[in-house]
Amino acid sequence: MFYLDFIRAAALVAILVIHFNATVTGYFTLPHKLFVSVLPFGIYLGDFGSSLFFMVSGAALALTVPSDQSPMTFYKKRVRAIYPLFWLAWAICFSIRFVSKPGYYAGAKTLTLLLTVAGLDNFAVAAGWVGMDFACVGEWFLGSILFIYLLFPLLQRGLLRRPWLTWGLTLLLCLPVHLAGWDANLVAIHILEFLFGMLFLRLPVKAKVVLAVVCAAATPLCQPLDAKITCALCSAAVFTLLAGVARFLDRPWPRVICAKLAALSYAVFLVHHVLIQRLVEKFDLAALSRRDTALLFLVYLAATWAAAEALLALHHWLQKRWAAFRPA
Repeated sequence: MFYLDFIRAAALVAILVIHFNATVTGYFTLPHKLFVSVLPFGIYLGDFGSSLFFMVSGAALALTVPSDQSPMTFYKKRVRAIYPLFWLAWAICFSIRFVSKPGYYAGAKTLTLLLTVAGLDNFAVAAGWVGMDFACVGEWFLGSILFIYLLFPLLQRGLLRRPWLTWGLTLLLCLPVHLAGWDANLVAIHILEFLFGMLFLRLPVKAKVVLAVVCAAATPLCQPLDAKITCALCSAAVFTLLAGVARFLDRPWPRVICAKLAALSYAVFLVHHVLIQRLVEKFDLAALSRRDTALLFLVYLAATWAAAEALLALHHWLQKRWAAFRPA
């Protein structure tokens, strides 16, 4: 569906911008020269982009996964969709960093390699499980979505059979966990965002409009209480707005552009952060002008696109070679 590709593209832009801005400002210790990092109501741009991604993921899976598919089949397909490309990107980036920066991983414990293999390395850092580790590609988002994927079969069946009871129980369980901080704010609130995306497909147009108005009105009210809840409400309103706007943009060339960005999004997600970190290594960030920041941003976008395309091409080539050598 075009609107899902459109929203995924918007989320991707937000993530690319925030990690660029974070890096060139020395993680917000220097003045920003090109982009702001905080949206109205104190919403962090990175949280906003991630929330849209969780909602798109929920909607996309609700749309594509058959209701009678077994949980084990679903998990196998998710593993095939996530891990081969992740491991390939990690092997390349780790090798480059290990050789170009001798001693970089000297303080990392060997045990944390297990977290890397599971795709939980950056998640573990964000959660405070480990400090220095072997993480080099991806973000905390991957660990969060993996936990949510475990719940997807249960959420799908709940929405099909008892949608309001499913919503009520999920709110009852997730909000206390989030507010207490037991999940380091990395999972519970995103389960609700994911569930919103799943439910969105089932709502009539009038219900979507009412829901968007309610979420938009509740956003400023929640601002003093919790930043993540504020972001989730705002993101839900924006998600609904973008879905409506997409109807007027559903033309051949926007379709092609958004479909391409959607196809590249996971590969971009894996490589973009490590690329911008390498690109700024030789710059004096404090002396970087606005013009040079803009030029660096263009180079960053081009490098990220090229790296994502190359990663996918290598992945497809390896898949074909594996298929050719695998016994029939």
